[in-house]
Amino acid sequence: MEEDADLKLLERRKMEELRKKLKASAQPKAEKTDRQVVEEMLYDRGDEVLDAAFSFYPQETGRLVRELAGMIRDGRLTERIAGGELLSIFRQLGLRFRLKTSIKVMDQGKLVDLSEKLGKKGEA
Repeated sequence: MEEDADLKLLERRKMEELRKKLKASAQPKAEKTDRQVVEEMLYDRGDEVLDAAFSFYPQETGRLVRELAGMIRDGRLTERIAGGELLSIFRQLGLRFRLKTSIKVMDQGKLVDLSEKLGKKGEA
């Protein structure tokens, strides 16, 4: 008899654990936005290109991001996208914009902008 009571108690605990797990898994998970999906696939300054594109062409960039996100979710686009490739896509679509770029050189063990390096030589 005592075994039956212990067994029922154990069953009740297991059922309660299963209910909690089921309740937790039934809650909807936060869906990633299209931009988040695309940003996860970007590398090599891709995020900078995307930010610049949004600042110059917000509507057109939004459409492109939706398309890319759909392709990623469908599995048609599985490779990561470099910043240069993304910039090339925008240019092929006729959306031209500039990115802030700088050239850095080593000067006494530190990276220095080339413009600063050339400015120092002019002063000396």
